[in-house]
Amino acid sequence: MRLHHPDWPLPRPDAIHHIVEDFLTDWTAPNAHILPLRRFLENCLSTDLRNFFAESCFLFAFTHQKLPPSCQQGYVRMQGLVGSQELRQHAVQAGLLQDYT
Repeated sequence: MRLHHPDWPLPRPDAIHHIVEDFLTDWTAPNAHILPLRRFLENCLSTDLRNFFAESCFLFAFTHQKLPPSCQQGYVRMQGLVGSQELRQHAVQAGLLQDYT
């Protein structure tokens, strides 16, 4: 960029992510900051950045050619999420897992 004329415009970005920033911002707000940022990054990287349970990764492994990064890094290397009864019940209620009981 140093070799270009001073009035030379910067290249146009392919995508832009706008965020609200002030000293009162709650950067951990799931719907206000985390979800839009995750969706922006997923769109830029063309991949799914969510974390999945071992059962979901198992299903992905047999039904998709490309696994999400969390399944590649966790499930395939036997380092998946440690489940509990409460976590499983929450996943069933959210529609993420089937209830086999």
